[in-house]
Formats: sequence, C-alpha cells, structure tokens
Amino acid sequence: MKTISRLDGFLSGHMAPVVLFCVAMGICFPGVLSHLNAITTGLFAFMTFSNSLGGGFRELADVARHPLPVAVIFGLLHVVMPLAALGLGTLCFPDAPLFTTGLVLEYSVPTAVAALMWVGISRGNGTLCLSVVMLDTLLSPVVIPATMKLLVGSVVELDAWGMIRDLLVMVAIPALAAMALYQGTKGAVAVKLKPRLSLPAKGAMLLIITSNATGCAPFLRNLTPTLVRVMIVVFCLCLLGFFLGYWAARLLGWDFPTVETVAITSGMRNISAGAVLAQAYFPGDVLFPVAFSPVFLQATTAFIVKALRATKPGRADQAAWEARQAEAHAR
Repeated sequence: MKTISRLDGFLSGHMAPVVLFCVAMGICFPGVLSHLNAITTGLFAFMTFSNSLGGGFRELADVARHPLPVAVIFGLLHVVMPLAALGLGTLCFPDAPLFTTGLVLEYSVPTAVAALMWVGISRGNGTLCLSVVMLDTLLSPVVIPATMKLLVGSVVELDAWGMIRDLLVMVAIPALAAMALYQGTKGAVAVKLKPRLSLPAKGAMLLIITSNATGCAPFLRNLTPTLVRVMIVVFCLCLLGFFLGYWAARLLGWDFPTVETVAITSGMRNISAGAVLAQAYFPGDVLFPVAFSPVFLQATTAFIVKALRATKPGRADQAAWEARQAEAHAR
C-alpha cells in the first residue's frame, strides 16, 4: 500500500510531464493505441466514480446555502466561455466551422474533476469546489447537448439523445452512485476506498488522454497554418477562463481561498469527456481542438496555481497558514 501511495503521490506531483508523455505516445503510435477507444466510456465511468467519493448529498446542499459563488462559476463555465469560444472560432475560422464546433464543445463540458486535486494542493475552498464539480457533473447530460444545439446545432447533425445516454453512463450515474455510497457509509468510503482507487483513477485518466491523442495524430503530422491557429486559439481560451474566474472573484471581494477556487474551476474543463463525445458523435475536425487541450492544460493549471500563490493576497494567505502551522506545533 505504501508503494501505491508513493506512486500516486509521484503522479500527482508530476502530472504535467506524464500527461505530455501520454499525448506523445498517442500521437506517435495511433495505430496501436487507438484500440483504447473501445473502452474509454468504461474508463471514464470508473474515473468519475472514484473522484466523486469525496462527498455526498449534504455537500450539494451547500450550493443552496451559498449560491452566489456557484452561480458566478456556472455563468462563466456555461454562458461566457461557450459564447467566447463561438465568437472567437467564428472570427478565426470562418471557412472551417467544424473547428468552431470543437471549441464550443470543449467549453460546454463541465469543470474538471481534477480541479479537486488542484484546489486541494493550493489550499482553496474545498467545499465550494466539491459542490461545483458534483452539480456540474450531474447536470452535464442536459447542459452539453442543450449548449451544442443552441450554439452550433445548424453546423452539424446532433444525436442529442445519444450524447445524453453516454453522459449518463460516463458521468451522472457513477457520480450519483459514489455520492450515495458516501452518504450510506457516513463518509467512511472517502477514507477507506477513495485512497485505494486514486492511483487506478489516474491511470484511467491517462489511458483516456492517450486514446484521445490518437485522434490528433493525423492533424499534427500534417500541420497547416489553420491548425496552428486552432492551437493558439485553444490556448488563449484556456487562459481566458482562469483570468475571468480570478477577476470575477476579486471584484466581488471574496477571500483568497475562494478566489483560487473560482479561478481554477472556471479555467479547468473535463476535456476527456468532451473528447470521448467528439469521437463518438462529431466529424473528425471537431476532435482536434478538444483532444489538443490536454497537451498543455495540466501544465497551465500548475503555472496558474503558482502565479496565484505569488500574488499579494496569495502571499498573505500563505503567511497566515504558516503562522497557524507554527502555532499548532508550539502547542
């Protein structure tokens, strides 16, 4: 168990280079690794179940008690960013609407479950993050098809019911099962089972990323100025999500852990879910913007977390935390 814990800790601390390695493997060996596509739905369901074991329905009730931060995050996630993706995509790719569809899909998916890990590392508002991740995950079978139909429904034929079915299997049902298990065991499952599933869940995520990267291989091996432009737009939209989350929380005068959490949850996306949907329900060009994002998302998040801690409020929060730690050790 100690070896597993050490390996899990190593992956948590080196997720960015490991993700880049998996992406490189998928791009270099698409013929072999594309066979992973057949099991991505099952892998995603397992990953969602494992990462949702940290809370139950009581945590969701926090949304009702403190609705403003959640409303701000949801507004950024599902109104501002999809519209920004649509506008920027239409402006930059007027002759390639499927790339715009891919951008909108990328910013229609829920916030990343991995946000829980980054908020924990940065000592953010864990309760807020857990509530947002769970609620957004549960709503995704409705939110994603509705957003796609509303914003780009005229570009591609959407199998909305098929998407809803797959999202139920990949996301909603596993999350509800995990929450019910947490509630039924009064939180014991988070202590006993969740740590044991942490490493396999990370392995599932890495396999999904590798599988998704195989879909990028034909594009990256034949780069065109348009594809380079897509990569730049994807990166700019990623930074925009973090930026808007940070300043929205700062302008509302929230404490630094909440500012961190709003920035992280607004910037991160469950890209793996989007890529699985892109492969199953959309033409090939739609996959590229979605599957390209993991190339830099974790590394960008690590940089953002470090930059947030370096701000004046971040340094003040760090000093307060160190003072509490010193006081606790002195007792």
